[in-house]
Amino acid sequence: MNRATSIYHVIADTRGACVITDFLGDAQPDVWVADRYGAQNGHGKQRQVCLAHLLRDAQYAIDCGDMVFAPAFKALLKRACNIGKRRDRLKDATLLDYHRRLDRDLTDLLRRNVVHPQGRKLVRAIKKCRNDLFVFMTRRDVPTTNNGSERALRMSVIFRKVTGCFRSVWGAKLYAATVSVIATGKLHGKTALKAIADVINPPTVLNRAA
Repeated sequence: MNRATSIYHVIADTRGACVITDFLGDAQPDVWVADRYGAQNGHGKQRQVCLAHLLRDAQYAIDCGDMVFAPAFKALLKRACNIGKRRDRLKDATLLDYHRRLDRDLTDLLRRNVVHPQGRKLVRAIKKCRNDLFVFMTRRDVPTTNNGSERALRMSVIFRKVTGCFRSVWGAKLYAATVSVIATGKLHGKTALKAIADVINPPTVLNRAA
């Protein structure tokens, strides 16, 4: 699996798709990994739905009382996640076989007669995104979840809740730029101070050689 090389924070007063499209410009990722939130749709050539979010959706349906679809669907997702964790030890043909089995089992689950309202709601949602569930099975560079992005956002979410948001646009932009530099530097083994220093005073070719 390809390791993330950079993190970029954007702070805006909306969660709309315009924030993403403005950031991407003419670029289009091969695969966009995200939850099912509407603003996250249509940005990549393919989409991998975050299985961690779907596991929570399945658990919610179970807690509400659905015992026909949600428990079996949750087990299917956990099976898929476990396969994803072993991808580096599996051959392409084996992954393709697993993919076919998962897709076949999902088809069988979606044919069940689900009576509970929350279970039926989950079935409708999965039918809409079923082609986006197992992209990671044939794309080894695609994760099963967007947990990496969620973790990168965690400190900013805490900061927002503690401070009550920003009082100026420039303050928000400065914060976003700072955490982007620090988070990206961390991916490359740099301390926060080193990452910021390298941006303010980039090392020259001679300094890097030394």
